[in-house]
Amino acid sequence: MTKSYPTKRNIFILLTLLCLLLIIFFQLSIPQQPTQHQPFKIEFDKNKLLKNPYLFLIEIVILGYLAAILYGFFNLINFVSHNLKKPLFRFQKQDKSFPLSQENSSRLLFLIMLLALLIYFLQWLIIIFKLRVNPLGAIVFSNLAIEAGCALIVLRYLKASYLDFKLTYGRVLDAARKYLTILPVIVGIIFINNFILEKFGITPSINPAIEVFLKIKNIPLLSIFTLQIVFFGPIVEELFFRGFIYKLLRKKYNFLLSAFSSSLIFAMLHRSSQDILPLLLLSITLCYVYEKSNNIVCPILFHILNNSLNISFLFLIKALA
Repeated sequence: MTKSYPTKRNIFILLTLLCLLLIIFFQLSIPQQPTQHQPFKIEFDKNKLLKNPYLFLIEIVILGYLAAILYGFFNLINFVSHNLKKPLFRFQKQDKSFPLSQENSSRLLFLIMLLALLIYFLQWLIIIFKLRVNPLGAIVFSNLAIEAGCALIVLRYLKASYLDFKLTYGRVLDAARKYLTILPVIVGIIFINNFILEKFGITPSINPAIEVFLKIKNIPLLSIFTLQIVFFGPIVEELFFRGFIYKLLRKKYNFLLSAFSSSLIFAMLHRSSQDILPLLLLSITLCYVYEKSNNIVCPILFHILNNSLNISFLFLIKALA
């Protein structure tokens, strides 16, 4: 009788689960910082608003946002009318082009989880030993460390030739057009999400990144965090969620199941009940864009446009509050 030994893939999966449990432990054992338990409020003063030196720019941002929604609404009508009788998700059942084996896929996932664990462990040490560190700065730079490490790990296994980083003017325009087309739907889903939360008596939780952004008063730190939200975040998230997670699932399952599964993970990891349905829709759309283009630049551009519009709205709130 021959002995059966665990494969490397299974070992990496077990190590990944162990890292996940340790991350949960560190999250639960870290005492709350003042920035975490202070009630977050946004208050507007009408008199101060009318005297705001940036009032003209604020009006331009609002008008631009409304114009984008209106343009997207007409694009959406045109898209629906042209594709009403066509199967929207008519793709091949499986995508066999994914280059990684099960062993390398599990190794990649373990390395990313290990990186996140190390960052959480450092945060835990800082708080346990009461080191004098700006809590908002620690959040910003720890997120940057995770994003940089995640990008390097993904690019170590998924070659640039597979991801196809070729940027063209046509792809930029196509990403902008597709984003504006789905924008009215995202806005509508936001209201539906809030309605559902209210019906079930669930208190909406703000996205942690938004709360950090609105609390930062240091201009250099705010600039770094803005770049992180607008550029670094979309690039890394698309490399991981679309380039790796979605394509890994797509190797075995059809588009809808692969897109929904990877998008549910994407939405849940953002830890915001207020955004779960909009993020789910956004992620499924990003999977659709990647499936159609087979080029990672397209969902990255799409994601950058989304975050740019959101950050302009956050700057508006910051200027008004």
